[in-house]
Amino acid sequence: MTNENYNKHKKKGEELASQMSLIELASQMRNSSKSIERLGIKQYNWWNEGLHGVARAGIATVFPQAICMAAAFDPIAIKKCADIISTEARAKYNESQSKNDYGIYKGLTLWSPNINIFRDPRWGRGHETYGEDPYLTSVLGCAFIEGIQGDDEKYYKASACAKHFCVHSGPESLRHSFNAEVSKKDFYETYIPAFEAAVKVAKVSGVMGAYNQTNGESCCASTFLINDLLRNRWGFDGYYVSDCSAIVDVIFKHNKSLNPAKGAAQAVNAGCDLECGVVYSLLPVSVALGYIDKQTLRKSVARLFAIRSALGMFDKDCKYNRISPKEYATPEHENEAVKMAKKGLVLLENDGILPLKENAQKIFITGYNADNKFAYLGNYFGDPKKFVTVPDAIKEMNKETGFEAGMHLFRSDECTGEKEALEKAANADIIIMCSGLDSSIEGEEPGGFLSGDGGTIGQQGDRESIDLPRIQQDYIEKLIATGKKIILLNFSGGCINFNDYRNRVSAIIQCWYPGAHGGKAIADILFGKCSPSGKLPVTFYNSTSDLPDFCDYSMKNRTYRYFKGDVQYPFGYGRTYTKFSLKNIELNGMTLRAEVENIGDFESDTVLQLYLTCPTADFGNPIKSLISFKRISLRPQEAVNVEFKIENDQLLSVNDLGEKVLLSGEYKLVLTDGCDFSSDPICFQVK
Repeated sequence: MTNENYNKHKKKGEELASQMSLIELASQMRNSSKSIERLGIKQYNWWNEGLHGVARAGIATVFPQAICMAAAFDPIAIKKCADIISTEARAKYNESQSKNDYGIYKGLTLWSPNINIFRDPRWGRGHETYGEDPYLTSVLGCAFIEGIQGDDEKYYKASACAKHFCVHSGPESLRHSFNAEVSKKDFYETYIPAFEAAVKVAKVSGVMGAYNQTNGESCCASTFLINDLLRNRWGFDGYYVSDCSAIVDVIFKHNKSLNPAKGAAQAVNAGCDLECGVVYSLLPVSVALGYIDKQTLRKSVARLFAIRSALGMFDKDCKYNRISPKEYATPEHENEAVKMAKKGLVLLENDGILPLKENAQKIFITGYNADNKFAYLGNYFGDPKKFVTVPDAIKEMNKETGFEAGMHLFRSDECTGEKEALEKAANADIIIMCSGLDSSIEGEEPGGFLSGDGGTIGQQGDRESIDLPRIQQDYIEKLIATGKKIILLNFSGGCINFNDYRNRVSAIIQCWYPGAHGGKAIADILFGKCSPSGKLPVTFYNSTSDLPDFCDYSMKNRTYRYFKGDVQYPFGYGRTYTKFSLKNIELNGMTLRAEVENIGDFESDTVLQLYLTCPTADFGNPIKSLISFKRISLRPQEAVNVEFKIENDQLLSVNDLGEKVLLSGEYKLVLTDGCDFSSDPICFQVK
């Protein structure tokens, strides 16, 4: 949308807000806003979800979970998926409006993406994010936002909302009262770059505040975070919304005020325009008591109605009004979801067993996650028209295929036919074991279920360990004892400890939560319809004991940028069915050039990743940082020349004061395809 047109929508918002009474203003500042008939304003519920498909509103395309999309390292593909999500959200909105249905999850304000940093693999909501790297998160987050909001000059197709501003990644059980203490260096270097990019590059129309405090300030009532940083320094011109019931936390958990009317005023005065909750219903009382003035409420409401106007809610000529329910989960949309999943699956191990040949072996599929729908859906999902599980898809490609779960996901007291499963496994040529977690184990609060009891939907939370549940560990050992070749398909939102199996099974594929048609994507990879090409957007550590305290928000010894120990699989790692050669790598000025050749016999994508190491400083710089990447596709024996232009801003370090500085000394660049990290660095000096 052009600035000129958005300014027109801002004027519309100001015009409407100026005509509202105090009661009417307050009625528009909660997620469930009331109608004002005399002004032609319909009731509207701002709360809608679109993390990886329109959620909780009936039939919709269920794309792979965000962490799986991140593993594709493909902003073009993510933008296309977001555009489809936006189309389906419009279709649902248009249909609901025609039926005078103004309920929750029917609106155009999608509270996505989640661009928090996945700093610790135990965090239950980490799979909602784009991983542990601030640069990758920035690029992919911007792509998603642009796809949601569209490229029309006059209107937003839908409104994206970057969350959760700004230092937030667990523990889930403490999120309502927790104070994330973080240094200025970590704050400006790691936690907020993706939000800054969302505002400055993607022009995101909404930002959601986190539940917790950051350095003693409530994220939903902080003048520094919302007004000074977000609006004044970065130029954010959209609406700010609290996470749901977060204003209650400001008052009663953060103890900013024991007076709800005063607490509501504090949040609005700081710049929080919209509450997901009920406390803002007290704002007329807040005005009467002198805690806030009517003009401040009017500014917030004007911002809210600028968004509603920009979405075409007051115009009949908005071109998106024509999108119909025929757009729900179309074959074309679901095909894009499968493509996205195939790009995000990560091949961790392969002794040569993959790819399989069709109808050439007797396969036995086992493991609870093989047909566990929640292992495909993740969280924040819609209703698929159809599921395609691993057994469904493999049976289409291999006639002699059997399936028996053989075990529960985490409970040892549920009989699932282990004896029968092991007998069938012993008679197969190849065992495919579907291991891992699901959204009953990792998700939103409360936590603490993994190391014994699992959980149920609605009781998700953080993990206590990066190990598989004990029942799965025992079952995998029994499968290994059969002496058969085993392919491990792991479903989880993050790091799992595979050290006990990586040299004892034939292949391991990290499947994440691959979406409603994830089985099709997995089967296509297994049988060589395409080569795996995903890369890890998070580090796979060796042990839970390698991790710092979960409540410590310092980046010291966290993520690939700061972790100094050995790991199972590094950030950016992922194998393919071929081999790529990088040669003639040279730096000419500030442009790095290289020749990339597929020297194997399988067509494949790869992701070229460029890392930078800055000079040693008296403050702790990252070991290395991703500064650019390119996804390319090459046929066997095909070669291309690639180049990476290095911008001056990419050379800057962040010091202990949070300032960006250019250091003098030796800089190092390393280019890798994610399979081989051993190439020599290219060094250059900055004086």
